[in-house]
Amino acid sequence: MKKILYTLVIILFIIGFSGVCSADNEKDVSADSYKYDYEDIIIKRGNEDEKVVALTFDDGPDEVFTPQVLDILKKYDVKATFFLIGEKVPYNKSIVKREQEEGHEIGNHTYTHINAAKKSKAEIESEVTKTQEAIKEITGEYPTIFRPPYRALSRDLCQVVKDKNMNIVLWSNIDVRDWSNPGVNSIVNTIDNKVENGNIIILHDYNTVRNNKSQTIQALEIVIPRLKEKGYKFVTISELMEHLDKK
Repeated sequence: MKKILYTLVIILFIIGFSGVCSADNEKDVSADSYKYDYEDIIIKRGNEDEKVVALTFDDGPDEVFTPQVLDILKKYDVKATFFLIGEKVPYNKSIVKREQEEGHEIGNHTYTHINAAKKSKAEIESEVTKTQEAIKEITGEYPTIFRPPYRALSRDLCQVVKDKNMNIVLWSNIDVRDWSNPGVNSIVNTIDNKVENGNIIILHDYNTVRNNKSQTIQALEIVIPRLKEKGYKFVTISELMEHLDKK
């Protein structure tokens, strides 16, 4: 009798545990299910059949580093995309204007670099809208692309961005984590070894380490010529999306 009771207890325990696991799995799936509703506005890469890549720079404009990045891009005749922090824009108007005049694309990166997954819809709306207005005041145009800080998404964020007729731009298989200052060689080698057709490469034109030349800037001087030698064409995000549409 004891054996039977013991067996029944074990069976009930297994069934209960399986139920919990099943519930957890269902919760995990449903937590991300909203992303399927916004697949049409989320961009992670471009056309894999063409040798094009998009250099993107987050967290600027920076009064020291951004002009140096622009100098390098101009030197090699490369167009890139800059995702701006709204609160920095009024203090760096000439830099933002230069980005536009030299043919680069400008995107929205929230006003204070928030984690949207932890904010209310009203807060997200405010952050995105204030940045849109700050950029339009200088360029005369609202950005059509948005990059979420920390790659953090939520249903509210996706809906706010969609309502503004914008695309959410993430990045592909290359994240060199240049903001953490891993070393110039690390940045160069990661891009050089992992680059693929249609890649969106994330970099930063701001760094908490203040010096004459950031590791990102030093790496760009090496990476751009190398990728050109491999036959890659540099495009803005909108151009990348045009190539994607052609596919």
